[in-house]
Amino acid sequence: MAESVLVVGYNSRVAACSACRAGWEAYSLGHHPDLDLLRCVKKHVNFGQEPKSLKPWLKQFDVDWVVLGAGFEGADIPASKVLGNDPKIARNVVDKVWLAKKLDALGVPQPELFDRRNARFPCIAKPIAGGGGHKNFIVRDESMVPREDEYFMQELVTGMPLSTCTFSTGSEAIAATVNEILVGKKWLGTDLPYIYCGNVTPYITRFREEMCDISRKLIPELGLVGTNGIDFVVNRDGPKVLEINPRFQGSVDAVELATGENVFRAHVDAINGKLRPFKVRRYGYRAILFTRRKTRIGVDLSAPMRADIPPVGTVYKKGDAICTLLGAGKTREAAAAMVRDGARAVRGKLKAAAAM
Repeated sequence: MAESVLVVGYNSRVAACSACRAGWEAYSLGHHPDLDLLRCVKKHVNFGQEPKSLKPWLKQFDVDWVVLGAGFEGADIPASKVLGNDPKIARNVVDKVWLAKKLDALGVPQPELFDRRNARFPCIAKPIAGGGGHKNFIVRDESMVPREDEYFMQELVTGMPLSTCTFSTGSEAIAATVNEILVGKKWLGTDLPYIYCGNVTPYITRFREEMCDISRKLIPELGLVGTNGIDFVVNRDGPKVLEINPRFQGSVDAVELATGENVFRAHVDAINGKLRPFKVRRYGYRAILFTRRKTRIGVDLSAPMRADIPPVGTVYKKGDAICTLLGAGKTREAAAAMVRDGARAVRGKLKAAAAM
């Protein structure tokens, strides 16, 4: 009998569907009842507002394991139930101020951390916890310094946003791929300059080995297991660590397309002490399509190379994510062309449905 796993997260589709493809019995608890997710899982329960505690919700599921996704990495559940990182460890890692101090102690290159007394402008303000980049903004002078305790400030470093997808046994780790991070892409419908828009795997850079070496050493040092991601900014001075995602990453789609490997299976293997290198076979492309105006989904958007498909009747406000577009090819350009064709097709279907 297959083992069962509950994936918890605002978007649980990536890990839950990867688990299903790996032969696991998958369940999900999340914010988005996407059609492709519902086809993968045995049961999905939707929460509206972020739950203060997962314990009442977990009673609805009888599963062997729980995988904690974005927004729930440090949830208050027993570590023995988690197929992944100890929530107490993950809770520290997602705290960007804690992480910056830890990286400094380890001598890992990163943008300088500022407080209200020593800030150099321009710098960038970020939430201490949380990701996605939608709340990040440039602080140009003292009048723009955020007063909210949820923010911290960091040196503004320009360069290419990249990431590594890593796997760790706890004592050793590998960086399976180096990925491009798509940020603030207007052609995908967003006006926010730092919002996460997807990934492309692989990204070719002369700093690849340096990024992989940092990843191999840093992930076990932090006590992380299974799959984790490290975000970097890379310029001619080399890579600097921006943040660490102690969970399944958004890049999973692109990594699986590029390598043909199943990330959930590799995640479980790593926890069980087995690491294996990934071979990149082609380019994998993941892009998030955003609404340009208030939009009601009037047609089923399901199609090959699309994911996170919303139910018909869902209403989105301007700037919300509609769905995910996937592409693959021997070149980055071929994979990108597939995604652009997909974007045109989705917008065309939505326009035609709205006109009916």
